[in-house]
Amino acid sequence: MRRNSRGVLGDPWGFPWVFRGIIVRVEFGDCVLDTGTRELFRNGKAVHLAPKAFRLLELLVEGRPRAFSKDEIHKKVWPDAFVSEATLASLIAEIRESIGDTGKDGRLIRTVHGFGYAFGAAARDSDAAAPAGSVESSWKMIWDDHEVPLPEGETILGRDHLADVCIHSEKVSRRHARIRIQRDNATLEDLGSKNGTYFGGERISGPVRLADGDEFRIGSTTVIVRAVSDTHSTQTEIHE
Repeated sequence: MRRNSRGVLGDPWGFPWVFRGIIVRVEFGDCVLDTGTRELFRNGKAVHLAPKAFRLLELLVEGRPRAFSKDEIHKKVWPDAFVSEATLASLIAEIRESIGDTGKDGRLIRTVHGFGYAFGAAARDSDAAAPAGSVESSWKMIWDDHEVPLPEGETILGRDHLADVCIHSEKVSRRHARIRIQRDNATLEDLGSKNGTYFGGERISGPVRLADGDEFRIGSTTVIVRAVSDTHSTQTEIHE
């Protein structure tokens, strides 16, 4: 395994699959690409993609907005085989059809004439966003280079790709733990997980009060919680 320049784990062929244990779900248009469960959804429904097509879409999305040459794509998608340009063109056509990308040169998958292809759509990692319609709070979760705002109410952590924060690990239960935010108060609770949730080096058996800067562990991922407050008044600068 190795990390690329964005800190994303990848297989030997260079395909990202999780971000340091956290699934990355990328939203674009009416689609969601889930690199942890290796699924593509369009309008909330799963869309079938052949393995090579999924890998190519994953490569283009992860590398956005840079363009990949045909030669580089061949080396990453077919590292041990020779394929014709027609095969690559067929794979691009399959991807475009699956994500609803119409037009001669594509709007989401852009053709770079005489060179290769690039992902040209606006996209965002949906694991780093609060659920739609949620009320923001002053709390957030931090792991490595990611920050996730925590809304008022509960946030479910688990292996299920429908969890609010999805952690792709064999050691994480589908619904593993819950963080509950009520104004200035935050609590962490295990949801009967098989391998437990750890706080202060000990497995918790009931709700635990969280404070700014606290750490807890779920699976092999260590998470820090922070409470961002803007209630402090601005200090007046004194000139001598």
